[in-house]
Amino acid sequence: MELDRDAPGLVGRGGVWGELAALLDPARPEVTAAMLVGPAGIGKSSLIESFAARAAELGYPLVRTSGEGRGTTAPYSALRPLLERADLDELPEGQRQAVRSALRGAEQDVALLALRTAVCAICAQLATNASMVLVVDDVDRVDAPSLDLLLTLASVVSWGHVPVVALFASRTERVPVELAELVHQVTVPPLSERESERLFDGLPGAPSGSGRLEILRRAAGNPLALREYGDWADLPGDGDGVAQVYARRVRELPKLSLQALTLAAAGERNFAVISRAEPAVTLAAWQPAEEAGLITVTDATVRFRHPLVERAVLEAAGPEAQRQAHRALAAATPDPRRALWHRAAAADSLDPGLAAELIDAAGRLDGAGTVTAISLLEQASLLLPAADRPEVLLAAAGRAGAAGRLRWAREILHRTREALVDAPMPAVGIHLMSFHSWLETMAGRPDVAAELLVPALDLAEGSRELSGAASTAGFPVFLLGDGPLRERLRAALGTVTEPVPPLLFPRAVVSPDEQTRAATLGILPSEDANLGALAGAAAMLLDEPEHAVRLLTVATEAVVESTAAGVFLAAPGAAGWALVDTGRWVEAERWFVPLMSSPIAAEAELIRGGAHLQLAVIAYGRGRPERAGELLGHGKFNPLDIPALGLRLRWAQGTAAAAAGEHDEAYRMLALACATGHPWRLLALPDLIAAARQAGRLDHAARITGELGEQWEGRWLSGRARRRLDLAGALLDEDPAAGAERMAALLDNSDARRWPFERAVLATERADRLRRAQQPRPAHDVLVDALDTFERLGAAGWAARVHAELRTGTTATAGADPFATLSAQQEQIVRLAAGGMTNREIGARLFLSPRTVGSHLYRVFPDLGVANRTQLSDLLATADRRRRAGEPSPADDRRRE
Repeated sequence: MELDRDAPGLVGRGGVWGELAALLDPARPEVTAAMLVGPAGIGKSSLIESFAARAAELGYPLVRTSGEGRGTTAPYSALRPLLERADLDELPEGQRQAVRSALRGAEQDVALLALRTAVCAICAQLATNASMVLVVDDVDRVDAPSLDLLLTLASVVSWGHVPVVALFASRTERVPVELAELVHQVTVPPLSERESERLFDGLPGAPSGSGRLEILRRAAGNPLALREYGDWADLPGDGDGVAQVYARRVRELPKLSLQALTLAAAGERNFAVISRAEPAVTLAAWQPAEEAGLITVTDATVRFRHPLVERAVLEAAGPEAQRQAHRALAAATPDPRRALWHRAAAADSLDPGLAAELIDAAGRLDGAGTVTAISLLEQASLLLPAADRPEVLLAAAGRAGAAGRLRWAREILHRTREALVDAPMPAVGIHLMSFHSWLETMAGRPDVAAELLVPALDLAEGSRELSGAASTAGFPVFLLGDGPLRERLRAALGTVTEPVPPLLFPRAVVSPDEQTRAATLGILPSEDANLGALAGAAAMLLDEPEHAVRLLTVATEAVVESTAAGVFLAAPGAAGWALVDTGRWVEAERWFVPLMSSPIAAEAELIRGGAHLQLAVIAYGRGRPERAGELLGHGKFNPLDIPALGLRLRWAQGTAAAAAGEHDEAYRMLALACATGHPWRLLALPDLIAAARQAGRLDHAARITGELGEQWEGRWLSGRARRRLDLAGALLDEDPAAGAERMAALLDNSDARRWPFERAVLATERADRLRRAQQPRPAHDVLVDALDTFERLGAAGWAARVHAELRTGTTATAGADPFATLSAQQEQIVRLAAGGMTNREIGARLFLSPRTVGSHLYRVFPDLGVANRTQLSDLLATADRRRRAGEPSPADDRRRE
């Protein structure tokens, strides 16, 4: 049998090493994070050592850390090696303060979202000429606050927004579930027989003969077992593992040494605290354990040689001794919250009083303390009778979701559901299904959310829980369009006669009417961001975009700046559609670009993927299909699987194809958009008819128009939707002059001008009918007006088409966009820099370090033909002026030169 290749400095492991080495290969950017998994002693730490050495050898900035056991260290201990390397002067004040607090081990009054953002910014700081490499051994044992930051970082890395290569290691049975969903897992297998022999032969004093064969058999390819068995003449029993070797050594320790180790294994590593808990434990008590190779002692701190030693100590001590250790430590520790944790760990029966203390302590924690608060609530639930557990667990899940820990929230909800089996509580059950559906929607699975919400609405109808369930149901119904959930929500809302503010959004989704519109317009921006977000989303659906943006701004800016709770995650998307449709594309990008790398949306795939899609829609509008394709490639779900998103994507692709003269493709995309069971299909209908005329499919388009007209007959429509339906009828008019006249009445009014891009697109069709009606001068004027709109928006494809129709002889309007060669992030950096923002201000907005911002500007200045920010501002102003005047751009001038 051919030997596996050796990893550097190791015996064997060539296959695993090949996967690890790929992480450090810039030519293979598809995987930037991985996790080594395997049983204890299989060699994960040795591979970690080799990987770190190779990264350092290749010149990567390297940060290493490891977990030491939850509950045993101060908050953020595991990430101290990373936080200590931050250049705090480069961070905004809020992030700087959060890092300083974390380095002190503080949680209370620390802005969790600012700290998450700071961690991503620090990684960008360290990644100068190469990606930063982060190596975390025993990730299953890191403190909970550090794990929170690592999960955020892993999420952002998985989206490719932070230049980090990350390698984690964890025991198979303790892999953090949330992390496992984010990174590629690499299983470390046992050594082969020949590899085991080679490793064993290299051990000093390894026995030979029958003893050698027995050790090789018992070790079963586990490197740690080979080393320990080789040092141990009396092998463990057949079927036992290396854990039994440690267990025997532990049992042979003096009683006082075992007592000392039990205190350490119970969550305390500091000698001073252990001595207060048990004064008899002196330095001499640790010596036998150190001589047995079970612990190391440095700087008045004890560390177990291996997690298996810690487990052996706890098993040897037994449950009662462990509880006694926790009680002693609770009395000895000076930290009240830590004392509470020890008291909870010492409980051997239900203790509602202690549970109440834990719940109270959790209630006083916010910011970075939220992670600890959730753990306290989980502990409290274990001390309560079955009937009282569901509400506490649901509260823990809610706090996890609000903090952006959506996977953790889902896991807690699973336990909540199990608790409800023993203690049915209808109100809690409704809240559980509603919240679970929200989590599924954020994960990009609105169809799963719908399956949860139909029974939730059944239970909630006629109860006080209806408002919350209906409000939650509104978003997946909007995404899914027609279907059972829409009908169930409409029926449920039919029992509510007044359009109360919390129900404005779901009413706008399933049963819009003038009463709902008036009530929505009556909501004013206020400090109630939750109500503003709901009413703003309703205004967007009711085609009141200006009001939508006003109401959604507070929640959207909070999400983009990572100062908002997770419940506002959908706000930027709602505001974004209002901005996109009203031609405020630069403003939309100002929100979407930072959202793609915002830590608050790290686990919300729908929000991040939706931001990519909305940027792609803008790119199609600007005539940049290649850029749109790149943006769509970043998503982790297929937008075509979600009707609302798929419809908007196909509508954008269809209009882009029409601008390029690809009429068959335009008709195909627009027909798919109009076939989608969603109210938005009315908006794409006029563009479908325009494409159908060019593609020779007018009969088919007329049939679709008739069907949709019948479907919406007698139903309330917004002014925009009604106008689009009427425009479809005008486009079908066989008399060019009559059709143009009908279009003029629909397009030449202030309301139509609120939607500049779609108005200008149809203006080209109006001009075509005017020309066919032998009215060239009015046709020319209409085209000039449309061209002004396209150039103002930077819609290069449509501007080029209109230029051609005006016979100006120039088709280089695409060059009027000086940002055509830049990525979405680079364009946003350039625009912000041209607006006078400093690198630090830009970095704070986009979650980048000032150094990264400067690097981007350094690279793009030559492409734009500028040398400084003053010239950059002049370029932007000149490009805008020349677009409006229809002149060639500076980019055109440089090409001619």
